[in-house]
Amino acid sequence: MEVVVSKWGNSLGLRLPRALVQQIGISEGQTVSVVAEGNRLIVEGATPSYRLEDLLVNVTPEAMGAAFEWGVDVGGEIVDD
Repeated sequence: MEVVVSKWGNSLGLRLPRALVQQIGISEGQTVSVVAEGNRLIVEGATPSYRLEDLLVNVTPEAMGAAFEWGVDVGGEIVDD
């Protein structure tokens, strides 16, 4: 697929066709990784970075209670304190 290189301020830019954008799974505003290999440019969707505190924001004792509640002990798992 060929696209035209255009001036964009003091830089040059490529306008990516919708079909290509959908094929590689990127969207407007997303950060991408651009690497030059010889005379080729490789554009990849950047790997998202996650912060542990953001991932655990909804993990509370109340929310997790149901995940670990298996009901009444009925057999060999009973431990006398």
